[in-house]
Amino acid sequence: MFVVALSPRPRSVTDVAAASEQLWDQLSEVDTHAPFTAVSGQLLLGVPKDPEAAVDALMRVTRLNFCNIGLGIGSLYEPVPAEADLVEGKAMRRALGALEAASHRGERVPICVSSGTDEMDAELEGLLRMLGHWIRTRTEAEWSVVDLLTPGVRGQQKAVAEILGITPQAVSAAIVRSGYNDELGARAAISRLLEFTDQL
Repeated sequence: MFVVALSPRPRSVTDVAAASEQLWDQLSEVDTHAPFTAVSGQLLLGVPKDPEAAVDALMRVTRLNFCNIGLGIGSLYEPVPAEADLVEGKAMRRALGALEAASHRGERVPICVSSGTDEMDAELEGLLRMLGHWIRTRTEAEWSVVDLLTPGVRGQQKAVAEILGITPQAVSAAIVRSGYNDELGARAAISRLLEFTDQL
C-alpha cells in the first residue's frame, strides 16, 4: 500500500490561497482508497489506489512546487478506512518519516520515499526527483497542450489544436518539447518499481 504525506511550503509561492486551491484541484484528480485530507494546516494525507495513482499524486504536487512530499510504502491495517486521517500501519508511519526527511534535506524537488529498504528508497527518490524537475520546467504553453491529452488515445492533436486555436503542427511541437511521451514511459517504469518494492 502507499501513503502520501504533504506539508505546504507557503514561502515558495506569492499567493498562498491560489496555490492551495490549485493543490486541492490537483489532488481531487487522484484515484484513492482514502481521499486526501488536511489533518492540520501543516499536514495533508492521502492513500493512492495503486502505484500508478501514487506516481500521479507525486507529480501533480511536484508540478505546483508548493509542498514537501513523503511517500510511505508498506502494509496498512485493513479494511483501509475511507478517511485518510484514520489510516494506520507501516505505510503511514513511513510516509510521515519520509515527509520529515523531505522537509530537511534541501532538495530542489523535495520528495522522500520510505519502504524499509534504504537502497530502493534512494533509487526511487532519484527517479522521482528527476521526473519532477523535468515536469516543473514546462512552460505554460506546453502545459496548455499536455493538460488536454489523454494517455493512450490516438489522433488527439487535431482536436487539441482546435480547442487552443493553434495548428496541429504547433501541438506536435509542444508535445515533443514537453517530453510528454517520455514522461509516460518514466511513470510506467517508476510504477513498476513501486509495485515491486511494495511486495518486498
